[in-house]
Amino acid sequence: MKIIRDPIHGNIELNEIELKLADAPEMQRLRHISQNGLCNLVYPAMNSTRFEHSLGVMHLAGKVADHLGLDEERQDLKIAGLLHDIGHCAFSHTSDHLLSRFGFNHEENSSRIILNTGISDILNSYSISPEKISDLVTGKGNLSKIISSEIDVDKMDYLLRDSYYAGVAYGIIDLERIIHTLKLAGGEIIVGSGGLEAAESLLIGRNMMHQTIYRHHTKRIVESMFANAVNSLLNDGKITYDSFLGMDDIDLVYTLRNSGGYAGEMMHRIDTRKLFKRVFAEKINKTLRSFRSEISKNKKEIENKISDDAKIPRGFLLMDMQSSEMSEFKVLVEYDNELKRIDEVSELAKALEKAELERLTFCIYADPKYRDNVKNLDIDDYIQYTQTMLKKFY
Repeated sequence: MKIIRDPIHGNIELNEIELKLADAPEMQRLRHISQNGLCNLVYPAMNSTRFEHSLGVMHLAGKVADHLGLDEERQDLKIAGLLHDIGHCAFSHTSDHLLSRFGFNHEENSSRIILNTGISDILNSYSISPEKISDLVTGKGNLSKIISSEIDVDKMDYLLRDSYYAGVAYGIIDLERIIHTLKLAGGEIIVGSGGLEAAESLLIGRNMMHQTIYRHHTKRIVESMFANAVNSLLNDGKITYDSFLGMDDIDLVYTLRNSGGYAGEMMHRIDTRKLFKRVFAEKINKTLRSFRSEISKNKKEIENKISDDAKIPRGFLLMDMQSSEMSEFKVLVEYDNELKRIDEVSELAKALEKAELERLTFCIYADPKYRDNVKNLDIDDYIQYTQTMLKKFY
């Protein structure tokens, strides 16, 4: 048994197999992958990594298993918590859309690593099924909801951890009370009777962290510049699919700094804080929302069209369509002897859900010297352009 001291949860215990998995190269790589992408350029102390977050999720998975009396499944759940983020690429969610261009997400990449690397050998040596762990990580089966669902140990850890390192109190949640009120019902993780206020604390924490930390406009600008730079490397063949999957933050930054061209310039701008600015912002109305998927599919085409019309060099104007899955508002709670969604019984949840939609913004970032070039931009013109493209190609 080994004890690791954690600033969020105190002592975290690892048994023999958990320690072997944590020491595996595939897990040690997470020590060099930031938990929050480039958040540290806005909140300088946000330098935590996916490694300590994974330890925290493992720890909480064990606590939830103990509370629910899942003695036989406890070890599998803890291992799934430890390995759930093993497939994250460099800079975590900043790179998520780059994974999507290869046709999968980081959970599916986690499954690939669990099933096809030394991780599988370690699991097999302890008679633990890699396939079962993979299923828990990728959301298959009822117990996977403990790891990833509307109310899960992943969210519980990252809200507490991220708020701690950001130096804010927004993500403080009533962790012990939330865990104490969790129940298994019909294959779902639900909040039991009397736990409504604890679940509301999670909604408040999540909402405040998204508005102030995760959607901070400077963070989104930097991440847009960074992602565009990496995209250009992939498009130019300077890095391959396989090499990208194996990179950590250090590898990717080194590659960008030494790449020259557009990617090198973007990285230099980030290093020296010569950042793009928000030159256009508009709340996402019903029209924009209805064309979100089409705009996302044709993002580069529309960016180029706006750039050409505004006489801005391509690559120096970037679009950002904020989105929210708002899965937490689907949390099931016991209320008046029935199971109901939290946004059906909580006025606070309803208000937060409404505020979430109203705050989503469509933004354009560009080199500040081009600010005047887009001051008369009418986004409706480009929605019409999108419609024309759809008719042309479909």
